[in-house]
Parts: sequence; structure tokens; C-alpha cells
Amino acid sequence: MKKGFLSVLVLLMALSFWQCNSTSNSDTADGESQSDSAKIEFENPNHDFGEIKEGEVVSTVFKFKNVGSMPLNIVSVDVTCGCTVAEKPEKPIGAGKTGEIKVEFNSAGKAGINKKYVTVTSNAVNASEVVSFDVIVNKNEQ
Repeated sequence: MKKGFLSVLVLLMALSFWQCNSTSNSDTADGESQSDSAKIEFENPNHDFGEIKEGEVVSTVFKFKNVGSMPLNIVSVDVTCGCTVAEKPEKPIGAGKTGEIKVEFNSAGKAGINKKYVTVTSNAVNASEVVSFDVIVNKNEQ
């Protein structure tokens, strides 16, 4: 009886170790493993425009790289204010390739310290990333 119990115990332990090893790829919700997916990595996720005069329009580019193994599709870029416009690449970014998110800020009526956010949504493992910019808008004395 002890021999049978010991055999079953060893078998269960072996199965549990095998199960742990077979799921080590960190499967995602859609069944795709993370090693077979896109991943977005921003060169610099925050930009500082410094000081500008009210009414000026300034722009910057957030450069990124697809460090994953599958093509990266930028689904949307959402801004926090009507004063900011963001442009996304329309075509997929291949594995190992780079891309850009272009952002423009209109400072009209925005005197003071401003911090704005752009949410980048994609098919990457890190599906939602946020980039931001800071700007001090000096009131126009007219």
C-alpha cells in the first residue's frame, strides 16, 4: 500500500513540474506567448519644452522602437486636452524597427505650468503606454 501511495505521489509531483515548465512562456489572454508579440519602447517618454510665449504652437516627436518579435500596430493616440494634437503611424512597425508619434501643442489660453499626456494604445504586450510633455507658458502682455 505504501509503495502504491508513493508511486502516485511521485507521479503527481512530476506532472506538476512538467506543467510549470510547459507554461513558462507567459501566455497572454489571446493565447499568444509574449515571446511572439510586439513590444513598444520609447526613447524618451517625457519632453520638456521649457518656456514659451502664450499663443505659440510647439511640436515634438516621441521616437519608439518595436523591441518585440511581431509587427507593432498603433491603434490610437489619445490626448488629454483639445490644445494638443497627436499623430500616429498608419502602417505597422516591424520587429526591430522604429517609429514616431508626432505631438503639437497650441498654447493659446494656456498661460502657466502645463503637463499634458498622450496615451498610446497598440497591439503590444505593453498595450497602453503614456508619454508626456511639460511646458511653461508665459502670459502674453498685449
